[in-house]
Amino acid sequence: MNLLRKIKSFGILLLLAMVIFSCRESSKTNPDSVYAYKVPAYTGDGWETASLSDAGMDEAPLTQFMNELINNLEHKIHSILIIKDGKLVFEEYFSGYEFYHGPLTEFNRDIKHNLASVTKSFTSAITGLAIDQDLIQDVDQKVFSFFPEYIELKDEEKDKITLEHLLTMTSGLEWDESTYPYTDSRNDVAQLIIQSDPIRFVLNRPVLTEPGTTFLYSGGSTIVLGEIIRKASGLRADSFAGDYLFAPLGIDDCQWEEMHNNVLYTSGDLKLRPRDMAKLGDLYLHGGSWKGKEIISGEWVDASTRSFINTLSEGVSLDYGYKWWLYTYDVNDELIESYSARGWGGQNIIVFPSLNLVLVTTAGYYDEPHLEFHIGGFLIPQVLSSAM
Repeated sequence: MNLLRKIKSFGILLLLAMVIFSCRESSKTNPDSVYAYKVPAYTGDGWETASLSDAGMDEAPLTQFMNELINNLEHKIHSILIIKDGKLVFEEYFSGYEFYHGPLTEFNRDIKHNLASVTKSFTSAITGLAIDQDLIQDVDQKVFSFFPEYIELKDEEKDKITLEHLLTMTSGLEWDESTYPYTDSRNDVAQLIIQSDPIRFVLNRPVLTEPGTTFLYSGGSTIVLGEIIRKASGLRADSFAGDYLFAPLGIDDCQWEEMHNNVLYTSGDLKLRPRDMAKLGDLYLHGGSWKGKEIISGEWVDASTRSFINTLSEGVSLDYGYKWWLYTYDVNDELIESYSARGWGGQNIIVFPSLNLVLVTTAGYYDEPHLEFHIGGFLIPQVLSSAM
């Protein structure tokens, strides 16, 4: 979420990124490093690989970016992957610190990365799977219909809250995870993770606005979604995802976080390899199909990536669907639409339908969100110009 609040117009981003790159000190650079592009390795993990040129992409803009990046030791990008026309054409990894002051790590394709709030888009996907399987009626089903044990918490306003409101963060329930850092006990997420009954903690919040009318970023709403999947399917969300999303995608190495009372932390901290992150983007790009086989219905993909509400905040205008962010980039006066899964620190799965392209990044910009301009202000324009 921090990344999204820092996004500005393309022009401002590019300007700031150029300033960052132009201010390199000799003590912080390695001017002898020169980038040489290599075709990603074929590993049998489900990805076909190809060269940038074979995919019709210009190598020069990405080479320029990489030369700037490897000679700027302040960057905290951990990985960059590009999938074009269903093939992995670009894959680079860097050293950095694991999630929020973790150990220094030499990242590679085999190391799982903390996805932060990118996890929410995976939770949205398995919600769609549960609806596809008729385990859940539809997005209009009321949330409290799944929780008879909390009937005493329901009032007239809360009874209006539906799954769609949870998916779009418009439940109206009080929630604050932006005023204070996640490490501060006053942050609602910090409170959530220590609760003996996390679901009660969320559903017990007062309703501040009419459900469906106001966007309020809430990790708590996604936790409730995960528990609804367990209620509907009889499987905890990690098992349900493993059987019906990850196995069909060939994802065999993941890690979820568990909270108290056997509640899964479906709002964040899922760990996956970047190549496996990219599979979700490619799945959605192809209307819910992977390698020609439908996994999620095209109807769910369309609904998820359609604007439900505008999230104007701090002068930044982004639209929001079912746990996917919608944004239009302006590159050389050409508008390129995108939808994306985004997480704290620079974790991204960005889909550009008109270019048939998926961009994945992992990064460690947890304390320095302004340095995410390396991603938003310079990498994305270079990727798009390379593919246009």
